[in-house]
Amino acid sequence: MDSGTRNLLYAAILHSLAGAVTGSVFKIRTLLLLLVVVLVEAAILAVVDTRAAGLWALINLVAMQVGYFAGILGRRTLEQAGYSLPPVRIRWP
Repeated sequence: MDSGTRNLLYAAILHSLAGAVTGSVFKIRTLLLLLVVVLVEAAILAVVDTRAAGLWALINLVAMQVGYFAGILGRRTLEQAGYSLPPVRIRWP
């Protein structure tokens, strides 16, 4: 495996971890902001290396969304197990 592919694989792993943290802490608006950042990264990659840009852009977007989903499931599991409290909902009269 060459170093370029290895670096792009590390980037995909970091995108999935960022998605998991985002899913466990923040709401969907933050995910949308991160997806815009990934699209900017894809545009920069397209300028640098056009052959790998499309595939790795798709991989990074999917990794971010799968990580977000895993973060949501992890947060829900912790809340149902009693280790964490669900978010407070303010009820107005």
